[in-house]
Amino acid sequence: MLKMLTRLVFASILLSTTILPAFAQGTVARAQFTTDVIDREPIDNVGSVIKVEYGEIQRVYFFTDLRDMSGGQVVHRWTLDGEEQAEIAFDIGGDRWRVWSSKRLMPGFDGKWSVDILLDDQVIESHSFDYVDDY
Repeated sequence: MLKMLTRLVFASILLSTTILPAFAQGTVARAQFTTDVIDREPIDNVGSVIKVEYGEIQRVYFFTDLRDMSGGQVVHRWTLDGEEQAEIAFDIGGDRWRVWSSKRLMPGFDGKWSVDILLDDQVIESHSFDYVDDY
């Protein structure tokens, strides 16, 4: 009887520490940089390099499709060469929730741009691109 009870307690601890946190955290189903979001969908994927266009301001969007995070809050933290530029918070209202933030890029803003996706102050995913000045 004691042996069976010990196994049950051990199995309960194992299940609660391995399965539940992964389920409770949810997932990022998609994340990408795009030139626009229409009807809650990115229109393209800009890739890992964006070139400076002189005389123009470029807007770059970061789109995320979140799953199983209802009731939580996600933050997009934009950084340029490791220095924080903006934090945008989103309250998650459903089991599938699509959110996006954007940054206006101008000449002189060249460097390594990154967006960290934070859930409960923990980085759960990070994406980056290089904004390059070839002139």
